Amino acid sequence: MLILALVIILAWVLGPGAVWVLEHIDGVTSFTGQSAAKDRAAALDAVRGRALAIATGLIALGAVYYTARNADTARQGHITDRYTKAIDQLGSDKLDIRLGGIYALERIARDSRRDHPTIMEVLAAFIREHSRNAPTPVPAADPAPASAHPPLSSPRKVASDIQAALTVIGRRVIDHDRPFSQIDLSYASLAGAHLSGANLTGADLSGADLSEANMFSVNLTDAHLRGTHLAEARLVVARLSRAFLAEANLTKADLTGARLTRAFLINTNLAEADLTRADFTKADLTGANLKGAILTDIRAFDIRPKNATLIGGIVSPTPATSPVSGGSTDNSDREASGLSAAEEDHT
Repeated sequence: MLILALVIILAWVLGPGAVWVLEHIDGVTSFTGQSAAKDRAAALDAVRGRALAIATGLIALGAVYYTARNADTARQGHITDRYTKAIDQLGSDKLDIRLGGIYALERIARDSRRDHPTIMEVLAAFIREHSRNAPTPVPAADPAPASAHPPLSSPRKVASDIQAALTVIGRRVIDHDRPFSQIDLSYASLAGAHLSGANLTGADLSGADLSEANMFSVNLTDAHLRGTHLAEARLVVARLSRAFLAEANLTKADLTGARLTRAFLINTNLAEADLTRADFTKADLTGANLKGAILTDIRAFDIRPKNATLIGGIVSPTPATSPVSGGSTDNSDREASGLSAAEEDHT
């Protein structure tokens, strides 16, 4: 309809409409002198020339638009074909084919911002379902005599395809995530996973098993970690600001230099954890268990509950009549007080 209307307007301007344009748009109503007729004819030719130039420009713009639209349609069709093939590969019984599907999805996510959120959801679902169904390794029979020393336990490790999907999610382009969305890895079995430097901001890891995981410098800001198993996990210089860690198990975890500002650590088990230089500023440690934890040079200003103290390694409110001391704990304080430390309200 638009093209038909433009054709009609062009035909009108090239014909009798040229006079109307000359009089009402150009403002030329009459010509005087001996060359009046010639000047009028030249002016009408100029109007028609402008109309043809405008029409040519519009046609060129239309051609560019339709070419771009057709190219985009072809591109989207190609991406759809790639996506379908990659999804088929994820369901393969062969590990190498599944790995190919995972990395193919990563390439698609980088090529198509529109498909990025869906692909991350697919990979997260793959991790949840396949990690839960992964068989537990059965130790081989030990032919050694009973008097021999027992072998050291092997480090725990997730399946290669699950690890690959985790790696892809951890290095995704965060700006391409859907607003207010989160990576859902809740209740996934990821013991021994490698997540060093992974960006899991706002991810849902509630109830997941990340024991013995290598999470050096991981970004878990605003993450949901309620009831998550992180025993013996390596969380050195991890970012856990505002993370929800209620009832999480961080027994013997290494949190050296970790940032837990404003984190929720209600009833969290931090027994024997290494908290050297960890920052607990304004964190909620109500009911947290820090029995045997290393508290060297921690920062713990304005923690909750207000005027809290670590009594026997369990965080509880200080009685109103008890004195309140400094805002950080060093090793000498820890040894002298049997894991006790008081926090001053700096508000």
